[in-house]
Amino acid sequence: MKSSLIVLLIFLFTSSLFSQETILSNFDLDSDGWSVNGGILYYQSSDGNPGGFIEFEDNQDGAGVFISPNKFLGDLTLYDQGTLKFDLKNTYNNGQDSLYGYGNVRISSSNSYADKNVVPLGFISEWTTFTIPMIAGDWGVTESGWDSLLADVIEISIQMDAQWNYYDRVGLDNFSINPNSTDVEPGLFYGIASSYQLNQNYPNPFNPSTSIKYQIPELGFVALKVYDVLGNEVANLVNEYKPAGSYEIEFDAKTLPSGVYLYRLKSGAFLETKKMILMK
Repeated sequence: MKSSLIVLLIFLFTSSLFSQETILSNFDLDSDGWSVNGGILYYQSSDGNPGGFIEFEDNQDGAGVFISPNKFLGDLTLYDQGTLKFDLKNTYNNGQDSLYGYGNVRISSSNSYADKNVVPLGFISEWTTFTIPMIAGDWGVTESGWDSLLADVIEISIQMDAQWNYYDRVGLDNFSINPNSTDVEPGLFYGIASSYQLNQNYPNPFNPSTSIKYQIPELGFVALKVYDVLGNEVANLVNEYKPAGSYEIEFDAKTLPSGVYLYRLKSGAFLETKKMILMK
């Protein structure tokens, strides 16, 4: 009887853990309950990444922020070790210098908060994806403080004011909080990497999928692409800003013919290409 109860409790816990779904605002229908503090919120039904997006306009002093709706609040402890992701794009340049804190995300509880920013200062002319690990160390807090914060989230905000003075505009799309996962994205984090590295895929040869591991030592834009031997791009595996860390991603080649393929990692000044073989 006792062992049966233990099994039931384990089942209920693991079922709850693996039933967690991504919390997402893709803005394809409306502004999805988001609000603004210190500016104007516009909803744009097209030109997002893709579909609709929400746009911030700075019309007053102070750094304006977007504030998430209630679905992102409450007990988020099961999203520990997951990721927070969003897409940003500067939609209007007022000609002024960049404003410190642009893109800063703040998670607040009733008695504490944590800030994290992975967005570089500067004008972002194309939709760009940013990823923040939901890990205590990345937010500069202790494990116990992180657990307490995630247990009672009362507000999540992101600074959208990108430039000094007024009337600059910034778009936000695909804001999400994702559970810990070993799926293709967002990848696996093994701690802070000390250098750039692109590993040989495994298995190799493969059919039809293979795993590629890489690491970057600092925040940067990462492009991981696959090419055929003629130099034609056949897959775009990663194309976004990533924090320092080690990652693993799966390449599924079920639609491609057998042959030799090249995969290339570019981040900052680092560029490396390796060969892999698809055998069907």
